[in-house]
Amino acid sequence: MLTQIRHIQKGTLIVVTALIVVSFAFLYSDFDFVRGTVGQQDCVVRVYDRCYRQKEARKLASHFDVALELGMYDFAMVLFGENRRDRDPTDFIMSLVILRKEAEKMGIQPTSAQIKEAIPQLPIFQQPWVNATYVQNNILGPNGFTDGDLAQLVKDYLCFQKLRSLIGVGLEAVPSEVSRLYTKSNQHYTASLVYFDRAEFTKDLEITDEEIKTYYEENKEGLNSEAKRGFDYVKFIPKPVAEDATNEEKAKANLTFANAVNRAYADLAEGTGDFAKVAAQYVGEKAEFTMEQGELEPFSPAEPAAMLEKEDAVLEALFSPAQQINAVTVPLQIEGGAYYVFHYNNSVEPVPLTLEEATPAIREALTARKSDRAVNDAASAALAKLNEVLQSGSSFAEAAKTLGLKTETLPDFSENEPPAERDDAGLIVEAVSGLAEKEISAVMERPGGLGRLLVYVDTIEIYKDEEVDSKKNSLAAAVENQLDRTLFTSWFNQRRLESGSQRADAPTGIQ
Repeated sequence: MLTQIRHIQKGTLIVVTALIVVSFAFLYSDFDFVRGTVGQQDCVVRVYDRCYRQKEARKLASHFDVALELGMYDFAMVLFGENRRDRDPTDFIMSLVILRKEAEKMGIQPTSAQIKEAIPQLPIFQQPWVNATYVQNNILGPNGFTDGDLAQLVKDYLCFQKLRSLIGVGLEAVPSEVSRLYTKSNQHYTASLVYFDRAEFTKDLEITDEEIKTYYEENKEGLNSEAKRGFDYVKFIPKPVAEDATNEEKAKANLTFANAVNRAYADLAEGTGDFAKVAAQYVGEKAEFTMEQGELEPFSPAEPAAMLEKEDAVLEALFSPAQQINAVTVPLQIEGGAYYVFHYNNSVEPVPLTLEEATPAIREALTARKSDRAVNDAASAALAKLNEVLQSGSSFAEAAKTLGLKTETLPDFSENEPPAERDDAGLIVEAVSGLAEKEISAVMERPGGLGRLLVYVDTIEIYKDEEVDSKKNSLAAAVENQLDRTLFTSWFNQRRLESGSQRADAPTGIQ
């Protein structure tokens, strides 16, 4: 009897243990086996009412990086969102799930043979120095990709291409549009330029005390002093390397120096340590470096400490929103090879400025506003008078001379070959776009608040091109590709709406 009871207990324990294991698997798995009814707060995204948790979402996100590295740019960026400027792959994850679902619904299922055949045709393999070993060691391995993962990604890529071709079937570039684009990019201009410098309109401007007071009253809530930060710092200076040292010797010296700085930094960054006290131990000439120690009174990025006036990258790090009081920065290298390490020890918050304190900044703002209005009015008036004189039959040179305008003759240029060595070359090309011969552009605002400009088109010539047919064919292909992409994106966005896709940080479906 006792033996029988023990057998029953043993079986019961096995069953109970199995139930516990299965329960924990369902409760704490990174995959959603029950379509969101358990642990839904752990969802990264939800698509087609299924929750994708951290581990599964991270795996799908890795497809984005691998796709880019393999050269699948169209595939990666269309699913990612072409107008995005961040690196958040969440939308790509949802798009990839939707792509797979739509391909399945339409019966698009590339075979193993097709996938195997497509791999060597990937853009990355078109580089003569790339082989399978390189891809494995430098792309797949570092991203945790197996051969199976690669096959799945290539399958997705083929599905994407097939869907695009089906949706865009019958698309064709309009010949007249191709001709227009060809003409636009290949016509050469001879033109004259007229500058209106804003600085010329600041000389006689008067800013009254009443205007300053009015501006202050209207804007005083936003007229605050600059936020300032103060720092302790150390500077690690590398030991000089002999001029005749080999590259290997220089590299070894740089490595020795960097390692020594890192060791010192580890002591300086200890949360319980006194930065200045720890730094004092390293001051002076040591075996691997020379170190200086100092303190910077609170300053703003607009008026940096003298030693940081040309160190934009260092200033950006010091005034990063992520920088916390009492934190120690990582070593920040400057030109010449030296490293700075800063301890953020003081913060001066912005305070409202008095009228007297704000007056210089207000005067500058009002001067900029009034001079910009004046230069724009002058350019607009000149444009109206130039057009009036030209209509009477005078040449542009005569009209400009009559109005006392200084003109500059531009060398021949085109959209593909804008005026060389000019900061405003793109603006000049934009100004003449769509103009005919003997026409003047609209008033164009110069970058950096420099003023305005006008461009007069004297002649337009289409240069003879022996490759005209080839270039038009290329343009037609580019137009068709853009139309195809636009149509696919529109179709795919509708599928996203239907999928009910939702990010963890969004209470409603993704639009």
